[in-house]
Amino acid sequence: MGISFLTKHLLPYAERARLSVGGTRTEERPCVSSVVIDGPSLVYHVYYRILAWMDPSCDVLDIQPTCDEVSRGVVSYLLQLSKAGVVTYAILPSLLPRQEYLVSRFFPRHGIYFDGALPVSKRETRLARIEKSRHRLEVSRRRTPSPSSPEYREPASIQPGQLWQTRSLPSRWKGLPENPFMVSAVYDDLRERWTNERISTDVQSERDHLPVDAEYPWASITAMVSGEADFVCAHVAKLTGSAVLTSDSDLLLHDLGPHGSVVFLDSLQLSDSLQRPFEPEIQGLRICPHSLPHRLGGISLLRFAYELKRTPWVQFPELVRRSKAEFEPAKTYDYQDFIQEYQPSTEQSPMPKKQLHPLDPRVSELFWQYELSGVYGYAEQPHIYLGVLNEDHSRRCAWEHGRFYRSLGYSLLNLSRPSNGFTNVYEFVRRGGRIVAETITLASLKTAMSDLQLLQRRLGLARAVFNSSSAGFWVLFALTEIYHDSSNMATTPSADQLRRFLGEGFMAKKTEWTDIHLLAEIQAVLYSLRMLRQLLGVATLDNEVLAESRLGLADLPPLHTMMRSRREMIPSFVDKQLVHGSVNQLFQTYC
Repeated sequence: MGISFLTKHLLPYAERARLSVGGTRTEERPCVSSVVIDGPSLVYHVYYRILAWMDPSCDVLDIQPTCDEVSRGVVSYLLQLSKAGVVTYAILPSLLPRQEYLVSRFFPRHGIYFDGALPVSKRETRLARIEKSRHRLEVSRRRTPSPSSPEYREPASIQPGQLWQTRSLPSRWKGLPENPFMVSAVYDDLRERWTNERISTDVQSERDHLPVDAEYPWASITAMVSGEADFVCAHVAKLTGSAVLTSDSDLLLHDLGPHGSVVFLDSLQLSDSLQRPFEPEIQGLRICPHSLPHRLGGISLLRFAYELKRTPWVQFPELVRRSKAEFEPAKTYDYQDFIQEYQPSTEQSPMPKKQLHPLDPRVSELFWQYELSGVYGYAEQPHIYLGVLNEDHSRRCAWEHGRFYRSLGYSLLNLSRPSNGFTNVYEFVRRGGRIVAETITLASLKTAMSDLQLLQRRLGLARAVFNSSSAGFWVLFALTEIYHDSSNMATTPSADQLRRFLGEGFMAKKTEWTDIHLLAEIQAVLYSLRMLRQLLGVATLDNEVLAESRLGLADLPPLHTMMRSRREMIPSFVDKQLVHGSVNQLFQTYC
């Protein structure tokens, strides 16, 4: 998550390196031939690069890159790394000393890592980040009382070179809410969507360097770990001498070994090569933490970061002086707490305790609060942090919809862990102008089975009312939940408004906040169903009701489809007669 200004202070000690296969240090610059990738950092980096290249005339509230656009951008980025011959490192047991192999038998042998859980010590930081997102949403709503354009922007044309070029964001785009689902979507897509064939048809980039013997080029090197991705990235870099591609300055404080390094994503660029004019080099700024203390006069890098975190306004020379000074007794315990964040305990080892079915990061974090409660829960009631949706900040939070399904999923996981069960789960969501912990009471087995049967009846009714094979079925099912909520009736669109929304993406003559909020409500229901499906998958209970429920949710679409923008959703509702009939059926059945 990074320490403010750490990169700024240490960047003068970086060296420009080139990323290339089989390269060696030259008089001009060193060479990086293998990398480990911090997955979330890469996703956010690509997101902002795509955003920076959007047409400045687009409506500010229609500008957010979608999950699909970000996923395509990440693939284009990885293809360029492949073209340069850079190895996204996968550990092989034969490369490890025997003692390392013995402790790494269950090490995830992959190279693009995603956080599967964050320790209790990071909860305050996590809450601060969610509050920052909420504040962005509030400011965005205040500055833009009503969107200005009836036209949708064109789909982002992701040219490979643009992702490697720095471009300033227009001032009115700075501070916009970020896409809360893009990290999950990219993780899923790298494992399950991007085949060689799909890449050939859907991504504008050269594909000559893809491995021909792997249908999914990145599935085997993409992993969600049972903890923070930072620790695994650092561990792999230490064992292999690889560079970690990241935007997170925290990686500088981990033990990367004598040859491991950090290369910052925003420093990477394509540079023309005199030797190979048609194959631009990838160059970036690299910092080797092992050599920094010597260059900084013998100080500890952890001590320097600690002093910076305590007093971020202090200038560099004073920070160096303080880093050399003797500790005051009162600071000693604070410092020990600080450095523990970068020194994992035995339980918080980079070696996962067991391999999981692929889980959404939020579901994974809940799972590990049961499996390793000493690290991720401290015997407290489980916490789950729902992202801030792109919604109308002045209205009730869209996460109110779908809570029934999320609560059911939490209860099923809890019931399958009777030895360390809980009574509640705390959901962190927006309530008005605050982020609060909503208490979700976990159900008994009898109630959970009854709720699953209710889910089956709802799905059965919806499949009878609508065309369950249509591309828009799950959107219509989400709408049934929204319209069935009696407390929401005063703000739900009329039948005519809903027909226009489905067919054109807005209810009036142009986009309004009501359109944006309705889409957020649809997304909240769909994501809640996704969470329930995954929690059904890891729940160890086994009976006919659960089996039927798993089957009922099996055809939920992937996240890049589920979280479509209004523009992307319209093609599913091009048949006006079908839309008219579906809306009529919805109002007759559910209102």
